[in-house]
Amino acid sequence: MNFTATTKPLSEISSDALVIFLKQDETPQEKALDKICGGNIRRLRASKDFLGESSKVRILFNQGSFPRVLLVGVGKNEQLTLEKLREAGSIATQTLKSLPVTRVSVVLPQIPKAVPADTAQTIAESLILSAYEFPYYKTSKKDKPKFEDIEIVATAKEKHEIEKGLVVGRIIANAVIESRDLGNHPANVATPEHLAKHARALSKELPQIKARILGRDEIAKEKMGGLLGVSQGSDQEPKFIILEYFTKKSAPTIVLVGKGLTFDSGGISIKPPEKMDEMKFDMSGGADVMGVLKAACQLKLPFNLIGLIPSTENLPSGKAVKPGDIIQTRSGKTVEVVNTDAEGRLILSDGLDYAKKYDPDLVIDYATLTGSIVVALGDDIIGAFTNTEKLATQMQAAAKITGEKLWPMPLDKDYELFIKSEFADLRNQSTIRYGDAIHAANFLSNFVDYPWVHLDIAGVAWTTREKPYRPKGATGTGIRLTIEFLKKFKR
Repeated sequence: MNFTATTKPLSEISSDALVIFLKQDETPQEKALDKICGGNIRRLRASKDFLGESSKVRILFNQGSFPRVLLVGVGKNEQLTLEKLREAGSIATQTLKSLPVTRVSVVLPQIPKAVPADTAQTIAESLILSAYEFPYYKTSKKDKPKFEDIEIVATAKEKHEIEKGLVVGRIIANAVIESRDLGNHPANVATPEHLAKHARALSKELPQIKARILGRDEIAKEKMGGLLGVSQGSDQEPKFIILEYFTKKSAPTIVLVGKGLTFDSGGISIKPPEKMDEMKFDMSGGADVMGVLKAACQLKLPFNLIGLIPSTENLPSGKAVKPGDIIQTRSGKTVEVVNTDAEGRLILSDGLDYAKKYDPDLVIDYATLTGSIVVALGDDIIGAFTNTEKLATQMQAAAKITGEKLWPMPLDKDYELFIKSEFADLRNQSTIRYGDAIHAANFLSNFVDYPWVHLDIAGVAWTTREKPYRPKGATGTGIRLTIEFLKKFKR
């Protein structure tokens, strides 16, 4: 989508549709807009046919110079947030997609406690993410016009800030879309080598980001027994993807580690067939890492950022790791593989240990790690574990702004005894049935010696139901959260 800002009066603007976000509270802005609509907004209020209620839409035809005017309700002013605006933008997008429009004008609403740049960023994110489609494997192409040119109506005073917000929103949303694409590709296409090719392409597009790919022999030299062990059953070569974006030596160094399981059958501890087809999205953590790196580089965030993605498949075969096998991770710690379907923590252990090479100020990992977190928090909330309390507070603040919901989870030391093995240092599945999200996080904590946040995105990385600005499939959740978090991060 192409975004511009204009200071022209509405009477001089010509486009296929005008979008007005209407509050339940009547505002001075509404009175001016009602003139463009020939008094129809006032008449709709008087008849109670449209009162600006959240999620409600009305289309008016042939209003002044506009063939169509979309009135999109956003509810009461006191309850209006940027996330509510994203949801309203999603409703507007779905309506526009059904209409023969290519050029759209949008009146920027006034959001309590939000500056115009943030409002513009939100509009751009919402429209791009809501319009997302994944048509790559459809043989019949839809032949209908798509709205591509979006014009934000602004005052001269706000125009510059709005333009900056539109640029930021477009950069972030496009990074999310690339993450979604990676997650939606089938596993026969999106192999570990496919992720590696994407990393190389990212480095070519943005030379400030350097890419290095470790193959099986180099992974073995690094003694990454977790990654090698999980990869044993697959004919696909494992990859350890390294992306480095350095700004200056004095800048904080932050390492992002993403689980890159391109298909997870469970291995010898095989999963039930129901929904196994969805296990192509088990590399969403790795896709998020690449998305954050790309957006951060384009936004010129002042950090030294490193992305680490251990990538493989988890398949059963005569070569596959077996329940009861003992492997040695890069850290030197040994792990009894009790359940081969608890493979994510094995490959992450090597990534988290490798992160120590950078002497990081912070490490964040992203992983579709446990079904337990979905049981605990549902399919719309990230489970966040950290060894540094203030990081949880900062993450929650970013979650509130971006609408990517997050809940702090406990790293309970009393639970550590459940991951102790009789035969090795650790076991990859606890001795008790419940609380696996905590046991998995406790397992990972054995491989960190730095400030650390673990984001279990198992419930949010993929959706089987339509959500505002998140159609079915991979969601790219975690990228917008992280960029907002980084914008406010200090050592």
